[in-house]
Amino acid sequence: MKDELPAPAFDSESYERPTQPWLCGHAAQGKPCPRGPDARGRCGATFECSPHLNLKEGETKGRYSCTRTDGHGGRCPCEGGPLPDGTCSHPIPKCQPVRTLRSRRGLLTANVVALTFAALALLLGGRGRYAFVNPGGLSIQHSGATFAQAREQLGIKGPAGPENCAACHKPAEAGLERWIAAALGASPGPFEFRQLVSTSVPGMSSIDVSCLRCHNLHRFHQPNVDRSLSCSVCHQEHLGAQPMKAPAGKNCLSCHGSPAVMETSFQIGKRLPSSAFDYRPSLGRIHFQAPRPARGYTQIFHSFAADHPEFQALAEDLKDPSTLKFNHQRHFAEDIPLLRSRKLECVSCHQRDAAGAYHMKLTYEQHCQACHSLQFDLQNPKLLIPHGSSEAVRAFLQSLPAQYADYGAREKQITGRRESEDFVRQSLRSLREQLLAGENLEDKVFFSTKRWAPGVRVGELPGPERPLFYGCAYCHEVKSGTQAAPVVTPPVMPDRWFIRAEFNHTKHDNVACASCHGASGSRETSDILLPSKSVCVECHSPQGGVANDCSRCHAYHTHVGQKSRGAK
Repeated sequence: MKDELPAPAFDSESYERPTQPWLCGHAAQGKPCPRGPDARGRCGATFECSPHLNLKEGETKGRYSCTRTDGHGGRCPCEGGPLPDGTCSHPIPKCQPVRTLRSRRGLLTANVVALTFAALALLLGGRGRYAFVNPGGLSIQHSGATFAQAREQLGIKGPAGPENCAACHKPAEAGLERWIAAALGASPGPFEFRQLVSTSVPGMSSIDVSCLRCHNLHRFHQPNVDRSLSCSVCHQEHLGAQPMKAPAGKNCLSCHGSPAVMETSFQIGKRLPSSAFDYRPSLGRIHFQAPRPARGYTQIFHSFAADHPEFQALAEDLKDPSTLKFNHQRHFAEDIPLLRSRKLECVSCHQRDAAGAYHMKLTYEQHCQACHSLQFDLQNPKLLIPHGSSEAVRAFLQSLPAQYADYGAREKQITGRRESEDFVRQSLRSLREQLLAGENLEDKVFFSTKRWAPGVRVGELPGPERPLFYGCAYCHEVKSGTQAAPVVTPPVMPDRWFIRAEFNHTKHDNVACASCHGASGSRETSDILLPSKSVCVECHSPQGGVANDCSRCHAYHTHVGQKSRGAK
């Protein structure tokens, strides 16, 4: 292959050296010398040409001829010509070479870099280095006494800096050398400019390991996420001494609004056992366990108001698993006796916990006994069948004579033996005549669903027309036993329905219960009386003006190593 020829207008003698560090001083007058300065900036000017010695055949001395370049008159004899000794008669005056623009830029850059490193060395090596590198104040979660105590328990000992950086930033334990090594060893590094300006979401790093030292019960969301991201993607620290801001909705939608990510999560979830998704700790509560959908929770959406899916319990028409027989509509009826001189309302039974966010568990003693007494004897109103254990009920019935004797001594001050025996005999006869009508007492107590006595005020029962004891089967599921007592299925009433979401009743005090819960029309225990998404959107939407970002209702992280107790 032939060498490429220069362009026709190319002049090899033209003084154009843009890559050289020095420029001929005569170039400013437009008359640069052909040789120019050397690499050290020294002027290399000598003469306009180097005369050529021409020797003819047979001659020993010869003649010198001018070899002046095109830049100095062309290749023709100059006026005067060469001197006899072959020296050019036109010397080039010396000049003071100057740096090229390229060289000046390079020198400026080098000086700036050197000064920058010197300034960093002074700042990072001094006492105020922690204040210099600190991008801002820590949130109250990471600057208070609780955080200090957690650090002490974990044995985290950092330097004497004002923020004790080593609690989270491990390299801060050492000096400046370790800091520089950590910076140069980071990925991407400080000189990987293309990666630094890219928008890729960072994965787990060494600082995230520090986060998990304290937050050891947290892992990354659902087990079928396509990859774990750095904690700092959603949790922004060093924004000042205030509560750390909740993750923005865009963080959630980066996955839940992406068809590709959701499809990947679905494929991962298909390979996992169902037990992998049962990770929410009960903490003494009973969770409503909705079955996991076929595609998991990978439906794509972009906002709560627009395309967030309907709540699963309502979308799939799920049922309350409790075996307790309860009719909300009946308890709102007009003929229901007054409780403490007031009609029954939602708050008569559903009462807030200390925090005000959720309602306390319902119990027979606190919420049912005032109306549904276990009194079974009209003549002895304070003698009650025990509640909560079928074995205790059987033992009570089998020892009924002794129960009457004890009741007579306690409530009627019957102390004599003969008087006590007469009281027991009369009480048992009256019970058989008035209530049992020849039926087996135990069967009637466990399996009857009818009221035993007129609905009138008896003894010290509060209020008029209180119903007496119906039988366990009126409210409970009762199954026949063999040799043991009949089995009363314990009612399991969930007290957390949306276990993937959070709710605070106190923040909804200005909304009537009936606006969200249609209890007045419910007659079946299996009805799940939760509001639909459309009810929530009336307020929680741009039109409603109430916050509707993801973190308002959802807690992101999962808890490792604990299982939730489901409603069976």
